[in-house]
Amino acid sequence: MPIFVSIQRRKGTAAAVMAAALAAASPAAADIIPIGELRQGVAMTSAQCASLPSTVWLVVQGRPFCIRYYLSTAGGAGARPVVFLEGDKLGAFNTRTGVFKADPAKDKDVDTDKLDKYAENLSKRNKTTAIYLGRLGVDGSSGDHRLRHTLLELHVTNAALETIKQRHRFEGFHLVGQSGGSTLAGGLLGLRTDVGCAVLGAGRLVNPRNMWPKGPTGQIIEQFNAADSAAVIAQRRTTRILLITDSADQRVPEKFQTPFAQMVRQAGGQADQFLVQATDENRHGVTPYSHMTMAACINGESSPEIAQKLTQLVAKRLADKAKADQQIIGPLPPAQLVQPKTAVITGPPPSAR
Repeated sequence: MPIFVSIQRRKGTAAAVMAAALAAASPAAADIIPIGELRQGVAMTSAQCASLPSTVWLVVQGRPFCIRYYLSTAGGAGARPVVFLEGDKLGAFNTRTGVFKADPAKDKDVDTDKLDKYAENLSKRNKTTAIYLGRLGVDGSSGDHRLRHTLLELHVTNAALETIKQRHRFEGFHLVGQSGGSTLAGGLLGLRTDVGCAVLGAGRLVNPRNMWPKGPTGQIIEQFNAADSAAVIAQRRTTRILLITDSADQRVPEKFQTPFAQMVRQAGGQADQFLVQATDENRHGVTPYSHMTMAACINGESSPEIAQKLTQLVAKRLADKAKADQQIIGPLPPAQLVQPKTAVITGPPPSAR
């Protein structure tokens, strides 16, 4: 059964000063959320939800949810915030047993102060309003994270964005995601007409629907497939879609990313893809490249200009990694030195658009 997470509240003094258009946002307060309690799901009442800063109370498919978000105008205020959707949390998930695989080396309690700071940095980078949105069952939001990638998570997230939009009188959003968060962002493109820049980093965007007849919550669970909406997404003429992919990604192979861009283009839409080289062992973590791409998109830079910047960032990150590796294991033979991989655009030339 879902449980209500007990939250240890820190004492704090200062509240962020919001712009007049964002006056409805609640002052930030730092919480520590024990990660061990999140694995069974988080339940909240509307009163408990209202007691937390920056939350929206929703009823989706007859079920109540409290979604928490972390908003910052540290870098400027705008009518179309950048929304970041983080990747999956709580470790690998076994769909048959409904159990997460614990990883003591990575499992950490959630400090919401860090999420506030993430939003601040995102706002400063993009010089506009930024939001770190808590996904289903993690980062202060209620729900069950075992239901990630499902139609339920997609519709809860969409409803949360719509409520936030109305509360703060936003015009729309820019979306940037990593891995499972990018999968979610891709699904949102089929539901929303108010997205400006959409930067999809290492997301499973082609995912034939998977039915769990006996899901971990005792009900039939259906995952969504962003590619199913390719024809609809192609009609979003005001949305700029940018994929960030490492062709050697071991978590979400390239074959689950590239066809999405191809399907959108075949349907008459626009979608650019940039091939980069991640520096983690799974070649999956592309968030630094996604954030750079988002800032460039908001700034109106062309795809060739973005590709040039990404090429430089790839080279820098690989050089930094090689230097760090040498300090640990000593100088590498020339044959083992990693060579920078150029960011490549796969899509129609600018003149064809």
